[in-house]
Amino acid sequence: MQENWQVLLKQNIQNQYIQNSQEWVDVNISTSGLLNLTLVSNSFVGVSIPQRKEEISNLLKSQLPHLSPGFLSLYTPQEAESLNISPPQISDTFSLVTWQDLAIQAANPQNQLQLPQQEPSIPRTVTFYSFKGGVGRTTALTHVASILAMRGRKVVAVDLDLEAPGLSTAFNLKEQPEYGIVDYFYERSYLPEGIDPNILITDIFSEVRIPNATGRLFVVPAGYLSLDYVSKVDDLYATTVIDGDKNLWSIFKQEIQEQLKPDILLIDSRTGINQWGALSLIQAADEAIIFLFPNEQNKQGIELLLESLQSLKNLSINFVFSPVPDVTKTGLDKVQKIWKLLLEKIKNGTDENYDTDEEDSNTNNEQPENDELLVVPYLVPIALADSYPIPEIQDYYSKIANLIDQKNDEIKRSSVLNIVEQRWEIIESLEFPEVNAADQKQDLSLLFQRTTDFEKFLDDTTCLIRGKKGTGKTALYWLFLKHQELAQKLARGRLDNTVFLSGHGRFQESRPTREEFQILHRTLQEKNGTWEAFWRAYLLFRCYQEELLKFPRGNKGKGGKFSELKKIINNLPKDTWQSESTEALLELSTNSQLILTVKDAVNIILNQEAKEKSQKLWFLYDDLDEDFSEARELREQALTGLFQFVQSCDASRLTEIRFKIFLREDIWNRLNFDNKSHFTGRDIILQWNQIDFLRLALRQAIQSQDFKNLVDRVSPVAVESIDIANEEELDKALELLWGSRRRGGNRAKKVSRWVYERLTDSSGTTFPRSLSILLKGAKEQELTYRGKSSTKIRTERLLQGKSLEFGLKEASKKRCQEIKEEYPDLINLFDSLKGKLAFLTKEELQEIWQNLPEKILENFEDFVSLMREIGIIEFREKEERYKFADIYVYGFEMIRQGTV
Repeated sequence: MQENWQVLLKQNIQNQYIQNSQEWVDVNISTSGLLNLTLVSNSFVGVSIPQRKEEISNLLKSQLPHLSPGFLSLYTPQEAESLNISPPQISDTFSLVTWQDLAIQAANPQNQLQLPQQEPSIPRTVTFYSFKGGVGRTTALTHVASILAMRGRKVVAVDLDLEAPGLSTAFNLKEQPEYGIVDYFYERSYLPEGIDPNILITDIFSEVRIPNATGRLFVVPAGYLSLDYVSKVDDLYATTVIDGDKNLWSIFKQEIQEQLKPDILLIDSRTGINQWGALSLIQAADEAIIFLFPNEQNKQGIELLLESLQSLKNLSINFVFSPVPDVTKTGLDKVQKIWKLLLEKIKNGTDENYDTDEEDSNTNNEQPENDELLVVPYLVPIALADSYPIPEIQDYYSKIANLIDQKNDEIKRSSVLNIVEQRWEIIESLEFPEVNAADQKQDLSLLFQRTTDFEKFLDDTTCLIRGKKGTGKTALYWLFLKHQELAQKLARGRLDNTVFLSGHGRFQESRPTREEFQILHRTLQEKNGTWEAFWRAYLLFRCYQEELLKFPRGNKGKGGKFSELKKIINNLPKDTWQSESTEALLELSTNSQLILTVKDAVNIILNQEAKEKSQKLWFLYDDLDEDFSEARELREQALTGLFQFVQSCDASRLTEIRFKIFLREDIWNRLNFDNKSHFTGRDIILQWNQIDFLRLALRQAIQSQDFKNLVDRVSPVAVESIDIANEEELDKALELLWGSRRRGGNRAKKVSRWVYERLTDSSGTTFPRSLSILLKGAKEQELTYRGKSSTKIRTERLLQGKSLEFGLKEASKKRCQEIKEEYPDLINLFDSLKGKLAFLTKEELQEIWQNLPEKILENFEDFVSLMREIGIIEFREKEERYKFADIYVYGFEMIRQGTV
């Protein structure tokens, strides 16, 4: 908007000099900062030119003493009419069409008018521009156009390098069109009103045939080179307005859209600062890809260009350095230095003004994701080629094509979600249920995500499954016990004829409680019994409960070898755990004769019978952290006994009995027993890598049929085959849910990566349970924006960035609650973090440790090691600071300032 002083000045002049409609005044600031004034008034009748200028100069000095006057054009109405001087056209909008327009805007921001906000649409126009020639701009365009066509896009490449055309030659067009865009523009510029043009849009393009391409590529050449062509180019003006208010480019774009309906228009622009470069960048471009050789001359030219272009808020700008002769580290360091200086010149575009994460500020000077240096080296095949594209060097241009593809996908998503009310209905339909394998009503086949660790889990040698709380250990336990048909399907034939039993855990209601384990522990100590013997007897009892224990007929006396064992077990209740059950297990664990009998029973009755039936018996153990108290070494001795029992079975070669023990990682790390290394290589640590995580997110989102229908329109492959879809396909599907990037521009972090990293602790453990909480919270927050005109809504996604931030805070609160339950002895430490910075020096962290009411480990380094082990902190070598993981920062109410 014009500054207030300009408005007041104009108003004062009007009050003194303007009396009727023939009189008028215009005020503007020149590129050099001088005030230019044109005033037409009857007050100047009979007044000489010097007197007029003196009068107006005195007025300006009295009101604006610090501003120097420039041109003072002062006329009577009759003089203005004779000189054909008319008042400027008044318009509700202001358009920039020339470099001069941009220069005035850039030099005098106080003059800037509000530019109309252009809604992104298809086809998107991408201009390939260079300040100097010889940098591979046209070569890049031919390869990018080919790549996009191979990806299924319909591309139109336009040669607007009218003074040095060459696009049709570069593509080696077999069928040249009769005319080019110069002929098309020229006829429309000079055609008498009411006469239809002879040169149609269909006369100026030809198709490039690309083998195996699923899309199409059309080329609009500049025209046939001749003396007539030279004359037409010299006569043409890029700013020509025709058909009332349309410029040459808008007419062309409208007609090419009606004829071909392309996805993308690629412009090969004229180099330097000239009228056709202005049309390509200022009037036509939605995105500019600027090519430059990494030297000072190119850098200075591009800096001037960027200074001019800062008024174009809708223009996205990327840089490509080409051809780079030295791609060693030394050469690329030089390129990167220039590149970073140019990035600083780019002003934030309009879609950087909303949906930003104030916590994402890059205060540690780390590279933002995808802030990628684009380099094309000097390539001999390019230098020697007569035409393009050259298939073997396509990869060098794929990243440029990715930039274009990304924005087109975003626009298409926006069009899918453009019905406002339908958008809110879809958001309301989202559920994001947590995976609860114990819930019989939950359709686990739709929600359970088979991770990349799953194959390792199925391995016969794997008997220890480690992981932090919330990583999916219990889900696996319940999957194989309650959803056996699905488990068999996920195992893809590897578990045929396998019987799954709960060795211990909540699946079996009839089991010892924590209190009963304490009684068992005391009695075993009193009677010199062992936990190894207990676990063997307990396993036998579980087989009895599941009716898998069938004693052989005795041939030695009445009951045979197992008569006493049979008598004890067969009298126990199967469906409820009673005192008799505890007493029986104690007897089987402390009576030396019965201990040997139980061992034989496991070997002979269970293992041999399973072998004869070609069966495998899987015994799964869960809830060991909750059912065994840490008090008085109960947990350590009980779990040590369980692992000794597994070692004993392995030593006895009981190959048909397999164990799957689910245990918190920190508990395993604290256990200390003989031959612990026996489990090295026979354990797995449950981890969720990024592709597993994206698959789970998509599974949860498509529980909404409405959302699933949307995804089917943009990425059907991801929905039909989630477990084999690649990361790109999953990302494309989820971009409908949460968008592509955190902010506008390709320097911002991908949302999918942002979510994954925020739900991952400092040890690299990601929490799938936290994903459901984050998404539920984001949904509820998003619905609060409904009907609020003050909130800018990004229509290419369902969940805004601010909604995801809210959801992250909810997930963090829940995770902090869980870690307090896991480590009750650390609660005072966790509570002390409130209000502390999440990015601390060693001294600051040491102060927190020293101020705790009770010492957590006597040595500070041991304390740091513990914090790292449980995933709370990591040490940043570059900054020499400890960083707290984001998954804990919000829940512990820490200050995130200074982190990334």
